[in-house]
Amino acid sequence: MLYLHVSNRTENLLRHMAAVIRADRQPEVFAPELILIQSQGMERMIAQTLADEFGCFCNYSFFLPINFFQWVAERLGLGVKSNGFDRQTLGFRIDHLLREREARDYPPLDRYIDGRQKDLKRFQLARRLANIFDQYQVMRPSMLAQWAKGKRCTSNQAEAWQLFLWQQLLAQPGGSMHRGELFQAMIELLTEDGSQPRLPRRLAVFGLHTVPPLFLECLNALSRHMDVHFYLLSPCRKYWGDIQTKRQIVRAQLVSEKRDGDCLEESSHPLLASLGRQGRELQRLMLEMADFALEFASYEDPGRETLLHRVQSDLLEGSVGERPLSPCRPDGSLHVVSCHSRLRELYVLRENILSFLYCDDNLELRDIVVMAPDIQEYAPFIPAIFENIQHSIADRSTRRRNSLFSAFLSFLQLFSGRFGWSEVFDLLRQPSVFARFGLVAADLETLEVWIKEAGIRWGLSAEQRREIGIEPFSAATWQEGLERMFMGFATAADTFVDGVLPYDAIEGSEAGALGGLFQFVSLLDEARRRFCSAYTLGQWSEILLEMMERLFVDNGERDYAELRLLISDFAGSAEGFSDNCYRFEVVCEWFRDAAQERRTSSGFLRGQLTFCSMLPMRSIPFKILCLLGLNDGVYPRPDSTEHFDLLNEPDLYQPGDRSPRADDRYQFLEAILAARQKLYISYVGQSAETNEKIQPSVVVCELLDMLENHYLVKTDDIVVHHPIHTFSGRYFETSENNPLQSYDAEACEVARQLRAGPEPPAPWWQGRLEYRGGDVQVEQLLQFFNNPQRYFLVNCLGVRLRQPQSGPEDGEMFDCDALASYQINQEMIDHILSGREVGDSWLKKAQAEGRWPVGASGRVAFLRKKQEIRAFVEILHKQEMGEMADGLEVELQVDGQRLCGQLANIYEKGAMLFRYGKIRGRDLVCCWLHHLIASLVRKETLCSCLVTPKTILRFTGKDTGPDLQTLLQIFTAGQMAPSPLYLEPAYAYANAALKGGRKDPLGAAEKALSEGLDKGYYPETALILRPLSSDFQLDKAFEKMAEEVVQRILEAADAS
Repeated sequence: MLYLHVSNRTENLLRHMAAVIRADRQPEVFAPELILIQSQGMERMIAQTLADEFGCFCNYSFFLPINFFQWVAERLGLGVKSNGFDRQTLGFRIDHLLREREARDYPPLDRYIDGRQKDLKRFQLARRLANIFDQYQVMRPSMLAQWAKGKRCTSNQAEAWQLFLWQQLLAQPGGSMHRGELFQAMIELLTEDGSQPRLPRRLAVFGLHTVPPLFLECLNALSRHMDVHFYLLSPCRKYWGDIQTKRQIVRAQLVSEKRDGDCLEESSHPLLASLGRQGRELQRLMLEMADFALEFASYEDPGRETLLHRVQSDLLEGSVGERPLSPCRPDGSLHVVSCHSRLRELYVLRENILSFLYCDDNLELRDIVVMAPDIQEYAPFIPAIFENIQHSIADRSTRRRNSLFSAFLSFLQLFSGRFGWSEVFDLLRQPSVFARFGLVAADLETLEVWIKEAGIRWGLSAEQRREIGIEPFSAATWQEGLERMFMGFATAADTFVDGVLPYDAIEGSEAGALGGLFQFVSLLDEARRRFCSAYTLGQWSEILLEMMERLFVDNGERDYAELRLLISDFAGSAEGFSDNCYRFEVVCEWFRDAAQERRTSSGFLRGQLTFCSMLPMRSIPFKILCLLGLNDGVYPRPDSTEHFDLLNEPDLYQPGDRSPRADDRYQFLEAILAARQKLYISYVGQSAETNEKIQPSVVVCELLDMLENHYLVKTDDIVVHHPIHTFSGRYFETSENNPLQSYDAEACEVARQLRAGPEPPAPWWQGRLEYRGGDVQVEQLLQFFNNPQRYFLVNCLGVRLRQPQSGPEDGEMFDCDALASYQINQEMIDHILSGREVGDSWLKKAQAEGRWPVGASGRVAFLRKKQEIRAFVEILHKQEMGEMADGLEVELQVDGQRLCGQLANIYEKGAMLFRYGKIRGRDLVCCWLHHLIASLVRKETLCSCLVTPKTILRFTGKDTGPDLQTLLQIFTAGQMAPSPLYLEPAYAYANAALKGGRKDPLGAAEKALSEGLDKGYYPETALILRPLSSDFQLDKAFEKMAEEVVQRILEAADAS
């Protein structure tokens, strides 16, 4: 017999189920309770509730609909060993047909398959068609029956080739009954007179809100031989299967030319009309097809104490009743918040949950659920934000949940790319990967340095580059980089050995890390060679299992076993077509789909705060139900957009058809019913860039419109727009009308300080160091005047600032950056000046080190650069400075201080410094120092020069620049406190002062300093000036330094 239990509360339906089990016990001790459900989360909820009811609940079997009817078919003797019409198998069967038949057999499909990667496109199309045909089996079995006879059912042009393809599937050897035929056969067998199949005593169907007509027919047939209890959640106690939306009413009025508007449906509840399509159609189907022996109704009016309860009560009655005389005041039972991002949604949610717990001593974390259209979009942020709140996350895909599967998928995706150094190294960084190759975490930082310095950028080898259609050169490949490392470990040479330039930074015990890296790259290269061929699914499964075992360490955890099982299952995906060979890209596509489709509800209802996705038929009651991410365009989901999906044909529409959009709408209606105390709705309603308002999901708009039209609750009174930052002062205002609140003590302190305004910052440096005295080395003096602030930090305080290092790009070099270009220029100049040739050997070495572009373009750039450098060297030779000295020994007494050391860049006629670029302040001062010291040591009039490609500055004996005593005093003072001599701003100051005109020297200096700080040129200066605001001004001490040092040097120089 068929029994209907209906209620607006899930708890009442569960009490009905418990009463049925208690009153009508199974005749056999080991007979299980059969329960048909739609989701794993519902299974956990039913099991927990019945366990609480009976003290212990066991010996039960939960089934999803398809699995249940397959089980019944097997009990009736209709089951088959393999089902060739299963969605996974069907995809491979269609792929087999598309590859065997000529293109002329399916001309409309040419545009889907034509072009590059035909195998992949064909497989993707086959899987889409398999998904559609899978729906046809359950939703349109009559249409498939007509197709088998060669008859069309629609005028859609796509039906012709789908009919032909379906007939080819039926004609394949070893085929079985498709699901539609299986269900029809099962119905016929169950409805035969005299049939007495051996079936269980009872079946419970719980929580389904949409059922295909074929399923209802099967349940009806089953009820002739067993008790079938249908537990239906209905928001309305009345029959509401004929309620119409406003659009349907208007359309009907236009057709019938009625303008009075006196329609019964117009007084129906607007949410039942707009959100309840799936429930209405189920009611109509059950009324037409199901033959219920008894109906048990247990509707419960939630009352009208809160706004949420009033909405639920009106839904129960099927109408909104009379409008109140005065607006309903928002009481927090319906809470809608608007945020700037998903991250902010979670922060705001945390504060609200803390508030809920604080205000209700009886509320526990297990009484709260947080749902989102796709919880995976929020999963990365949840552990950090809710670290102090016990929580669990359900409905995560295998890729997000299983770290090994994610790493294995990254491994597979490498072979569709270029093997860039960063993506390869990201895979090696995985703990289960580097441990497999004998590496430890400390080795990774060392390996990363080696990889960058050895010039590895992309490509396993020249052979691998040839395979992807690129010129087969080996520069910057993993093979060349490893050869350099091994050669450098074996020899100490700094020139090519057997065509390999050694990389000599590896020594001693570090060889173990090099061996691990070599084994890892060798595995990638071996896999590349094997993945180039096509294999059967069984062979692919064996190869991938081998790669998995060689890539990951088996630590006995569940992730490893789950990945092994998934790869093993891959071999059985095309049962009956195991001889077909598939290329690697098809295998990757299968694994990507498997990673997305396979989800688990293992984190659902664990006695903690639960985060999960908004899945259909998950109408589980909670005291507080929170919905995140109800954004426009995201929820509800759109229906199928495949133009060849015949289920989208209006003429073929039938009640009970699955619609993702209608499912989501009904899920929102069920969420309203499932909230017992509070319904919390959140969406991204403000732009993080412009702060402009963004509309929420259409279902939220419909709810807000209903509240405003029928309960006189203004949208602005119920929607709370949150600031973009957690430390906004609005959260901590104590006014009664402020809906914002926060329990974050740190954010409160930040807000307090922001409101109080900035306190005068303490300077980074105060006081003076004690001068240690002693001899002054020439090298120290030059180092100081190269960057006074860096000298103070490094040499006086022992502070070394680590500059952020950005790794090289995953590609060969096409051009040098500014710093690398400057270093290359200086190196080439030094080579030529020292009489060494800058030729092919130099170019080959620079390319091997990854410092110069390779290929024809690199050679052209080298020849051009060589010509430019030679022209500059000619300028240097024209200065006629004489022979260069080996080094000028310095031994001077200046104002009681001894200056000693050796001075370089000294020629017969004086000092000559050069720079292949623009003159900088540090170059100017250092050249002047060379000139002063050389003149004092030689005790003669010298002529020194600073040479750049466009400017030559000369210093003679008539110079009036600062003397050495002054510079030594600045050096001494700069060792006790940070020097106010900022060289580059001082150079800008001096230039502006000497040129005259309207340009303010101090303004030019401040501009130069600001631009340099913004670009990160002066990190030490930035540290010293850190307390100052962005609109700081250079002081008088700086002006004095700029005028007495840099400006006087410029005045003393003759420019040409």
